[in-house]
Amino acid sequence: MNILSLLLYSTEMSIKPHFLSQKPSFYAVKAPKSCSVKNQKDYVYKALHDSYLWRDETLFLDSTDRYSSPEELLSALKNQNDFFSHIIDFKKANGFFGNGRFYNFGFIPFLVELKSGKEALAVGFVYPNSPAQNAGLKRGDIITKIDKTRTTALNLKRIQKKLQNDKRVTFTFWDKGKRHKKRVIKYGYGVHTISNVKIFHIKNKKVGYMVLSDFIPSQKDEIDRLFGKFKSAKVDELIVDLRYNGGGDTTTADHLASLIGGTNLSNKVSTNYLFNAKYSNLNYTSYFEDYNKNQLNLNRLIVITSKRTCSASEQLIKNLKASGNNMEIIQVGQQTCGKPYAYNSLGIFCNKALFLINTKAQNSDNEMISPNGLYPTCQVSDNIYKSLGDKEENSLKEALYYIVNNQCSAQITENSYRVIDVKSNYFDK
Repeated sequence: MNILSLLLYSTEMSIKPHFLSQKPSFYAVKAPKSCSVKNQKDYVYKALHDSYLWRDETLFLDSTDRYSSPEELLSALKNQNDFFSHIIDFKKANGFFGNGRFYNFGFIPFLVELKSGKEALAVGFVYPNSPAQNAGLKRGDIITKIDKTRTTALNLKRIQKKLQNDKRVTFTFWDKGKRHKKRVIKYGYGVHTISNVKIFHIKNKKVGYMVLSDFIPSQKDEIDRLFGKFKSAKVDELIVDLRYNGGGDTTTADHLASLIGGTNLSNKVSTNYLFNAKYSNLNYTSYFEDYNKNQLNLNRLIVITSKRTCSASEQLIKNLKASGNNMEIIQVGQQTCGKPYAYNSLGIFCNKALFLINTKAQNSDNEMISPNGLYPTCQVSDNIYKSLGDKEENSLKEALYYIVNNQCSAQITENSYRVIDVKSNYFDK
């Protein structure tokens, strides 16, 4: 159990972090010595019947010949509740997991319908130091074309393929009745998961605010430094914005929780991890940390969520809510994605990485995240036309209102767009 398995845009949870390494076996399944397509398909098939969480429900085949690739086989045989198991290129995975680097255009889009009736891609979040940021893309940009492809629901698969496979693209934007274009070249960049840090002074309270985009072990020191600043500033309340956090390393999530709750959580159970019946001897429990000089010892957390809040982010919320933790969690925004599953290792074969769900997670009350996600205390829509950290941005405005009034507002938020698609993975996993 020594492989880190983070995933970016398709929302994953990993446990037991470590640098990726080539391993000859994945539980009881050995990597093929010869990388014929048949051997690759057989490897994935055997893994599904070994360590896979839904092993007992996986279909048996006389032959894997009906499928053209290991990816097609996995897609056909994985459980109907499994939207997460997948296969990616090992080098790309190792570049991120080992070195904390992305290789993509560096923004999170979703497909929307504008009031005019036209469909487009809306930019929700731009990663710091990314090609998108350096090209001038920003939250709220409306992309109507990628090269010559219109950004419509009909073209969604073509859009995804271009953003995943093309090294350079030209975006056409629509802004205040005018069109303009920007050419963006994809390159590798270091991931900075914390952004838009603020300290607000509201009604004799100091309120810390941070956007956290991913849970990555390499960012633990950065999180510590930020909490050192929050502690020096003597913040009374904290708002953690996880609306674009698709998950990642759960030990980093536990570290964040320990810094927030401090003595409320010290050495208490964080998560119980459960494997399939064959590997039930691997079931184990993780715990919150005992002490950190930068811990805030808060008994309330305001967290902002959306449909892109997933996996380790959801588990953080679920764990903090457990009855024995003396923590009040106020969730503002939208319902989360709903993923109670995790990887604790991955299969390396033929320069590929097999991410196969093999464990489920429960908090100290033995509760799992519902497949329907976590519902907000105060429901608010995500208005991309306001910057993250802007006090007039819908979700942050509601969070600050709750801190002052201890109740949700009667805020009615109307956007000039309708979200058509929010779950798609537009980039390499």
